[in-house]
Amino acid sequence: AANLRFFLAAALVVSVQSVCNAPPRFTTAELRQQYQGTSWFSQGAKVEYDCRPGYVRSGGVANYLTCGRTGRWYGASGEMCRPVECGYPGEPENGRAIALTEKFDFGSVVNFTCNLGYRLVGPTQIRCGIESGTVAWDKHVPFCEAIPCPPPPEIANGQHNGAGRDRFGYGMSVTYQCQRAKRGERPFSLVGEASIFCTTTDNVNGVWSSPAPECKVVSCSKPSVENGRLLSRYRSAYSYGDNVLIDCDFRYSLNGSDSSTCQENGQWDPPLPLCQRSSCDDPPDVANAVKARLAGNLFPVETIVTYECREGHEFSPGETTRNIKCQEDFSWSEAPPRCERIRCPAPDLRNGQLVGPWPRGDDYAFGDSVELVCSEGYALRGHGGHAVLRCTGAGTWDPEVPECVPEPRCPKPEVAHSQEIYRSRDDYRAGTQLRLRCDPGYALRGHDFTECRADASWAPPLPFCDRVCGPPPQTANGQHSGVGQEQFPYGANVTYSCLEGLSLVGEESIYCSSSDGVNLEWSGPAPECRVVRCPKPVVERGRMTPETFVFPYGVAVRFSCDEGFVLRGSAEIQCLADSSWHPALPSCQPVRCPLPPEQEGLVRSHVGVKASFEVNDTLSFSCPGDGSASRSFQSTCSANGTWVPAPTCKKVDTCKKILRIREDFQCGLSLEELKTLLEIQKLSLEIQKLEKDL
Repeated sequence: AANLRFFLAAALVVSVQSVCNAPPRFTTAELRQQYQGTSWFSQGAKVEYDCRPGYVRSGGVANYLTCGRTGRWYGASGEMCRPVECGYPGEPENGRAIALTEKFDFGSVVNFTCNLGYRLVGPTQIRCGIESGTVAWDKHVPFCEAIPCPPPPEIANGQHNGAGRDRFGYGMSVTYQCQRAKRGERPFSLVGEASIFCTTTDNVNGVWSSPAPECKVVSCSKPSVENGRLLSRYRSAYSYGDNVLIDCDFRYSLNGSDSSTCQENGQWDPPLPLCQRSSCDDPPDVANAVKARLAGNLFPVETIVTYECREGHEFSPGETTRNIKCQEDFSWSEAPPRCERIRCPAPDLRNGQLVGPWPRGDDYAFGDSVELVCSEGYALRGHGGHAVLRCTGAGTWDPEVPECVPEPRCPKPEVAHSQEIYRSRDDYRAGTQLRLRCDPGYALRGHDFTECRADASWAPPLPFCDRVCGPPPQTANGQHSGVGQEQFPYGANVTYSCLEGLSLVGEESIYCSSSDGVNLEWSGPAPECRVVRCPKPVVERGRMTPETFVFPYGVAVRFSCDEGFVLRGSAEIQCLADSSWHPALPSCQPVRCPLPPEQEGLVRSHVGVKASFEVNDTLSFSCPGDGSASRSFQSTCSANGTWVPAPTCKKVDTCKKILRIREDFQCGLSLEELKTLLEIQKLSLEIQKLEKDL
């Protein structure tokens, strides 16, 4: 029994796990009729679907599902059916279509709207649906027509430019104008908007933008503002719409708007302004005073103007400034008095008097001047013979009133080798002016004009006369650097130069000097300017530098010889004033080598009685060798007069000693023995050097 219950439970579990519930429902496909109404299906059962209206099978996707072992349906990997497209419906002219989806599939909706000024005739929305068994748009595409306006209203005494037109669409405008008035009648004014246009408020019905204007006879009074003036063009009459601009006179301010327009009721709007007083008049002028720190030419109430007296003037003793203020009634608080000149006391002068065309008396004011002159035998202290005083703005005299003191005298000028050529007085009192001149042969050092000052000194200081040389001697066909100068101080020099083509013979420069320490004279006579030419110098087997063709006075040339020749004489010669060369011309002689001197060990070949040899001559020599063998060689006379190689024999004793030291050094000697050998080696080297020098 227990086993039976176990198998029944297992079978029940298997049967439950293999059953599927009713298959799923889809929006695009529908379960076939034979499968509808069944609530469960066994494992492996298959159900099929058909596309709903407006949909067709999707390629590559199965239209069935299978009940699986887990009790779930499986089979379709995507949408079994896809919607059918209706196609693009198009746009109405003067309008546009608004799609809510990218494709126009079954169920899609398209809305329509018209451009500004047009209204929609027909449906505002169409839908892709099934019509007579096929997928199509459920309605026709609407169209857009222009929004019409009723004819514009007519007006009395005027007309618009749309007369004769039957239709007025959105955006069209008409313009009104008034009829011309008859002769003698006042003209009509167009009151309102001259132009109106067709518009809409609901995008369906057309209306005019504003009411039609009216043609009326409107006149406004001539604008007149006290203390003001019109800036706009003057008219004999003012009608509706005329504008005026108004400005106030100087020192008046505008209260109100500066512009106004004639309205249809015959009134100015805004009302004409008022011009109200805003400034005092110019502050009054005050004699001998200036208005300080003015900020312009407008003076509002409470403005303060400051007057400052000119230099040397005052309103009252000690008062040089005064203020006035613009009051509430635009009048000044006062009119200041004039500024009077400041007074100076009469100068107190003893032993003197006042002279000249200046005012005399006890009343002196700023700007007055007086001249003071001392009595005979007196002079003004620090001012010479007279002084001019000026009354200043401080009420004092400038300079201060001086004192007449006994007149000072300067010492008689004692200037050696000079004479007075001008003197302003017969004596040398203060103020006397003097001019000096030096005697011939002397030059003035300092100022030639001086004056005796009140401190009994000459200013500038007296000069002195210094001895000088006269003009330097002239030379024919030449000139010197001091032309135009008459006097030459000690040490001055002049340099002479000749006309082109002439040579300067003599000292080029002379200077002013003294041989006795007293008298001055030129150091020598003037040089001469004359034609000097030396003959062309020729040296056989020689070369001349520089190479030139003309040899004037003073020119120098140098010589050198060809190879194998040596110069005998001076290498440089100079052209003299007598057209000769100095020193005498040199010569180029063949180079010769002397007979080599006899040396110890040197054996010379037989040369006869010759004492010298020419270039490239050869001599044979031999030197004793180490043992019985001897060494032979030749030496040649070179272009510089020496034997090459030098004929000499080297002594071999030193070499032998060095070789012996070398042999000893290679043996195993003690340190003391090695030091001795090194000392011997050093001594051998010194002997070798000495032999070489000898």
